[in-house]
Amino acid sequence: MSPSRVLMLGTDPEMRGGVASVVATLRDAGLFERFQIRYVPTHVDGSAARKLLRFAKALVTTVRVLASQRISIVHAHVSSNGSFWRKALLLWIARRFRVTTIFHLHDGGFGVFAETGFGGDVLRRCIRRTLEGSDCVIVLSPRWAEWVRGFAPGSRVRVVGNPVRCPSEQVIRAGVRDAPGTARRILFLGKICREKGAFDLLAAFSRFHAQDESWRLVVGGNGDVESFLAAADASGVRPQVDYLGWVSGAAKDEELSKADIFVLPSYSEGMPVSVLEAMAFGAAVITTPVGGVPDMMVPDVHGLWIDPGDQDALTACLARLASSPALRTRLGSAAREHVVKHFSVEVVISQIGATYAEAACAPSVQPAE
Repeated sequence: MSPSRVLMLGTDPEMRGGVASVVATLRDAGLFERFQIRYVPTHVDGSAARKLLRFAKALVTTVRVLASQRISIVHAHVSSNGSFWRKALLLWIARRFRVTTIFHLHDGGFGVFAETGFGGDVLRRCIRRTLEGSDCVIVLSPRWAEWVRGFAPGSRVRVVGNPVRCPSEQVIRAGVRDAPGTARRILFLGKICREKGAFDLLAAFSRFHAQDESWRLVVGGNGDVESFLAAADASGVRPQVDYLGWVSGAAKDEELSKADIFVLPSYSEGMPVSVLEAMAFGAAVITTPVGGVPDMMVPDVHGLWIDPGDQDALTACLARLASSPALRTRLGSAAREHVVKHFSVEVVISQIGATYAEAACAPSVQPAE
């Protein structure tokens, strides 16, 4: 299709978090220029007043742009809770202007939100009408496509994975992974909380450290940092834990290039960008088969899997990878090749372009009010 005028809605790309990272990656790779995208941030971190003011500005801007400019598509990045309600309203407004709408679902916990969230039947009806009223619903994996089709059978669903900026082989070789005399590193990047498995990793590392004292646990992120570091101190491994704070940009690339093992033992995910990034850098990955992870990788081919909360299995996986540099290399190399082929930013931009073309050509969906 020829370049469209697209209004894109989502969290501020300069914020922390997976959706912001996805949007920033697409923006920096040229998606906005290619499709003449106007981006309107609908959410920021901070106080309730600051969040409300941001959404009010987004609401006014959306209406003004729809009324005064030639917008072909409104593309909304959506998670659970407040994110859903904000985007549902803005997409409803876009449909009043007869504009093609795309609902882009990112949250691995959206199914739980839809089935058990506050509002009951009213919430479920609103979600179903928003999904079926959209001209296209983008999901991150085939498993999420199956859920959407079951929950809202009238939805038009397309699978588009999260994009990853893949480093060159030269950048990877410049890292110090497996260099003689360097400490081996286990890396965690993300929100430090139970849901991401951070405390499970700490417990497993404490057991693993009793067997092999040559490894360090490197942690980057925000969240319940104080409790995490207190637990590390109580377990006796605090001297072996490096807390980096929030890590992004070149600093994150450096940590990924140095990591021997990357661990994200989450209880719930959509399609974790941090795992894809670690795979792109050729790290050996340990994660859990939740959300879209089973559609991202094959166990024992691209990484190792454990069940959420299984600290014994996580300890065993750490020991297995620590004792076998050859296994780490095999898994990391296969993972990198897989990500470059299926999840590189160039591949994802092409898929989004095809989605825009299909959605714009499809008959408009206008459910009865």
